[in-house]
Amino acid sequence: MTEARLSERELAQFHDKGWIVPRWELPQDLISEMRDEYAALLARNSGISSDIILAPHQTKGGSMGVIGSEKWLSFATHPGLVSIARQLIGDDIILWGTTIFGKPARSGKETPWHQDGEYYPIRPLRVLTIWIALDDVTPENGPMRFIPGSHKGQKLHSHSWVEGDDKTINLVCDPQHYDESTAESLILKAGQASFHDVYMIHGSQANHTDRRRAAFIVRLMPATSVYDHALGAEIGKRHPAQGYGVRPLYLVSGRDRAGNNFSIGHE
Repeated sequence: MTEARLSERELAQFHDKGWIVPRWELPQDLISEMRDEYAALLARNSGISSDIILAPHQTKGGSMGVIGSEKWLSFATHPGLVSIARQLIGDDIILWGTTIFGKPARSGKETPWHQDGEYYPIRPLRVLTIWIALDDVTPENGPMRFIPGSHKGQKLHSHSWVEGDDKTINLVCDPQHYDESTAESLILKAGQASFHDVYMIHGSQANHTDRRRAAFIVRLMPATSVYDHALGAEIGKRHPAQGYGVRPLYLVSGRDRAGNNFSIGHE
């Protein structure tokens, strides 16, 4: 298996474009286990849409009331993922969030153009997102799309609220901040993963095919930043399903350099 380490060329692409898909990928037996655990998660949470399931690594009815399992925490902290993350955000890393975008066959919702950091109570704002394909991602089944280089200013652009339950999110990046014609699609085989910057403008189209396009998302922050739970609770007044005010934190590498993050782990 290819070593879980980015080459100098891959590092340069990450800094230039804002994302990278390493040569390294997760083993297929682990992806099979993740698919099985996803089926169990859906069965436990039958009242929640599979388009987006927040924080499946929480076991105590966390965000959206999801009843998760510790297996997702194990998946999220796979040594290969953490090894590459160290190259991108340093040796001191905290895991604060996970998500599964199910993108079900024939009805998977659109995710409009946006920046993730618009929602996050992390100061200074630095987050690395890992996007793991549980199914093959094709040009037709709603691949993630990135606006290359849109992270370079390291700034949050204006977003507007767009109504509609045909979307996974409603806070949409205003169009003057990107040129959709430059977008590049993330076409992956199951087991491949992408790593992208928090300031990246990205989104995905709806899935109208007969093939699901599920992905497991891991959100890491450098432990030099602070996860502000009070700010998270304030954000939660506008987005209560996110549960940002009560997210547990997990130290997955190094130590808490900021020194004032929440105690690590569930309370």
